[in-house]
Amino acid sequence: MLCELNQIKTKDGLRFEGLVFAPKRKTKTVALWLSGLTGRFSPSPKRIHAIAQALGRKGISFAIFDHRGLGNINSLNVESKKSKGGIKRGIKKSKYKYFGTSFEKFEQSVLDIEAMLRFCRKRGYKKIFLFGHSTGANKSAYYILEKGGHGLAGIGLLGPMSDIPGIKKDLGRKYKKALETAGKMVKRDKGEELLPLKMTGGQFYTAVRFWSIARERMNEDTFPYYDPKRKFRWAKKVRLPVLVLIGNKEQHADRPVPEIMEAFRKQIPEKYFSGKILKGANHSFKNREKELGREMANWILSVNR
Repeated sequence: MLCELNQIKTKDGLRFEGLVFAPKRKTKTVALWLSGLTGRFSPSPKRIHAIAQALGRKGISFAIFDHRGLGNINSLNVESKKSKGGIKRGIKKSKYKYFGTSFEKFEQSVLDIEAMLRFCRKRGYKKIFLFGHSTGANKSAYYILEKGGHGLAGIGLLGPMSDIPGIKKDLGRKYKKALETAGKMVKRDKGEELLPLKMTGGQFYTAVRFWSIARERMNEDTFPYYDPKRKFRWAKKVRLPVLVLIGNKEQHADRPVPEIMEAFRKQIPEKYFSGKILKGANHSFKNREKELGREMANWILSVNR
């Protein structure tokens, strides 16, 4: 299997590095991995290599890139074209802005996904499967809502947990106050400022970011299984195969994992849904990396006909 370091560029001028693993025999099928909160392409080499090898044995490429939510707080170079003030068109200018999980705008994740898809298409891939892990699953579901899954052959939701029950539990009585403070800051145009750490349980969040991840019915609230009356808004737009994979030792589950899986089964159209609870796996699929890779590969082969 061949491995290359590559780079993608988003439409709003961000560049992200990543790895592409390709089997020796040319293939038109690739699996994309979209990481969760603070995730990068590099911190989990054991998982990356296990997945790449499992996919490669089945003739499938594997790609993983950084995204604007990498790390907690990062300063990234934003490129743009300067065309005013007598300067020639096409000359690039750049400036640094804050990104990372603490500062990212959830809705802009669509730009990262689109950049990954453009890269894959330029490399000649025709069948592109997006696997979102953790918050990457939220972003993948949101891509269905916003773009109908355009350009994808299928989507995998790996460890698709809602953040809201956990945040409520961790903050307890501070939860309501933190939301109120974040809301006031947003209204006063102070949404890009960090909330006091005592309000967020020691987590770095801007007011806008906390408002997005912790408040019900926001775009980031893609998996509201904690409320049986709620619909998964994105699910009604599903027109492509969807795999839901959850470990039976999922430590972020606020209720039995089978109950969560059943919520997904009811929400996603039956003809597109596949779901499995992976025995012995936790949220990061630690020590079950090979099994995870096999499940991904087998599902791709089952729907890629």
